[in-house]
Amino acid sequence: MKYRRFGRTQLQMPVLSCGGMRYQFKWKDVPRWQIPQDNQRNLEATIRRAIEVGINHIETARGYGTSEMQLGRILPTFERQQLIIQTKIGIKSDPKEFRRQFNQSLAFLKLEYVDLLGLHGINNSELLHHSIRPGGCLEVARQLQAQVTTKNAPRGS
Repeated sequence: MKYRRFGRTQLQMPVLSCGGMRYQFKWKDVPRWQIPQDNQRNLEATIRRAIEVGINHIETARGYGTSEMQLGRILPTFERQQLIIQTKIGIKSDPKEFRRQFNQSLAFLKLEYVDLLGLHGINNSELLHHSIRPGGCLEVARQLQAQVTTKNAPRGS
């Protein structure tokens, strides 16, 4: 696998990533027992194969339904330092809700931190405002970065 330095970070990012939008069971949170075993096995086989070939950047989002919950069943089986985990949180008008959603992501992923955090879906001026205003989501993301719950600077999408 070829790797390149990611922006101004020291991360060596593979040129291919493993995106988590489509390998979830449902687009909403459901109890773990509702996730079919064959769906979970397929996700786990995909992640294992990605890691085997050097694709160690695993990307997901709070808005991807059961993706984080399902990843949380496989990610702890790998050495944490060998993974680059990225999640994205949708912009909220209430920064406390943004933080709550991030904490839910960590709980579902069964991680103490993520390597990259994205501000998800800045699609209009209102969401941009909630992102960059004083006390907004970007400021919360920077606080999370300082607490090492996210290692690298937040990115918008």
